[in-house]
Amino acid sequence: MYVVVGLPRSVHKTAVEGIQDRLKHHIVKGIPAASTDGNLYPQKLVDSLIRSIGEFAVRRRKTDKAHPTPASITLLYVPAPDEEKLLSTFDFALMATPLASLEAYGPSGRQLRHDKEAVEAALVDAVARSSDGSQNLNEVERRIGYMSDNESLLLPPKNFFVEDGNLTSVFKQFRRGQRAWTDRLEELGPTPLTRDNVPNRVKPNQTRRVFVDIRDVAFFIAHPTAFDGAKREVPDATDHAELLSILRSLYRFGGAVAPGLHHDAQRNDGKPLNGTSFDCSEKGQICTDSDYANIYPNDYVRVGSYKALK
Repeated sequence: MYVVVGLPRSVHKTAVEGIQDRLKHHIVKGIPAASTDGNLYPQKLVDSLIRSIGEFAVRRRKTDKAHPTPASITLLYVPAPDEEKLLSTFDFALMATPLASLEAYGPSGRQLRHDKEAVEAALVDAVARSSDGSQNLNEVERRIGYMSDNESLLLPPKNFFVEDGNLTSVFKQFRRGQRAWTDRLEELGPTPLTRDNVPNRVKPNQTRRVFVDIRDVAFFIAHPTAFDGAKREVPDATDHAELLSILRSLYRFGGAVAPGLHHDAQRNDGKPLNGTSFDCSEKGQICTDSDYANIYPNDYVRVGSYKALK
């Protein structure tokens, strides 16, 4: 699925229809932006985009929960001074690809996003298999498709803690092009753990290479038979916060996440969590003494018992 934003109404419809004609097996959607050059992404437009993408993804997932549809989501946007409002809203769910050439000004004194030929050329280049955006998405899909303990891109960003906060700051570097999509975050791990470390999680004679945060909390990918989050992922969402939460649970940097995938977070010495705090997307800040907590890609935390923190 491609989502096109930042084009003025005068060229938007023709541009989207042209790309849809080229990509018969893809879904192409979008919302036109203002004609005036400058800020392009007011809250009203962003809200409309949330509802358009979110409701579509929810309807498709309800139809076939076992096979995520669309299989990927790429946001094609014209860079603008207020683009961070757009990008941060969708967090790390979409593959954000700038249509950089359309930000430039042409002989008419207006940005090239008004020029039909320039827009068509930029979109054709962006959706080509050889484009940077397509290659970046391919790398993401390859990485998250393994569903591996040692895949950093699958970690829950608000609940994996690094020296200067949580993983959101690191994930933003991917989104902003400051880290290559091949960067495996080796400075953060993974750490080899054996049965001697975590006897209730690791089998005899087995070593699992998992990411351990600065609190000594290890994040194990749950076994696929425990991927039981599909019902929770697809409620009858009615507001923007719900829709965004669903998108974050279904997609990571544009690639579809396996239904119900989550991490089992527990101490790397096998002891109970003993008051460890988590940031749940629904419950807010909580702490727990349980042996482990289930944490989903959208930072939803499911745990046996917990205490809400003010």
